[in-house]
Amino acid sequence: MVIVDEYFHDLMKKILNSYDIIKNLEDSKEDFLILDVELSKINGLLKVLLRKSDEFSDKNSEFSKLKKKIQNYFQNYYFVEELEKMKEIYSEDPLRVKHIRNSIVKSLQDEKMIFRIYDIANDLK
Repeated sequence: MVIVDEYFHDLMKKILNSYDIIKNLEDSKEDFLILDVELSKINGLLKVLLRKSDEFSDKNSEFSKLKKKIQNYFQNYYFVEELEKMKEIYSEDPLRVKHIRNSIVKSLQDEKMIFRIYDIANDLK
């Protein structure tokens, strides 16, 4: 179980690190590119967490609760298309970058998903 805990803890810490980077970005063109990269990391790591949580949800009930939150996130908030459009047209407009960044942060906070990840990661230490 220790290896599993370390694996999930590592995944969650990476998600939280990327979340912190996004949350603390400015709204410049360079930051927009960082936003795109960090959101891609978060989405990829959440997909791994979603896939792996099935295997271990019987060992920790928190994973099944988190799974529902992650599924909701992917169902309701998937910013890939919006970011692609913004790259082409609005990446130099700081207000639009700020708006999409704030929307992404709010989506990760919806249903307290990011806070649940934080709590589970702390429990797995």
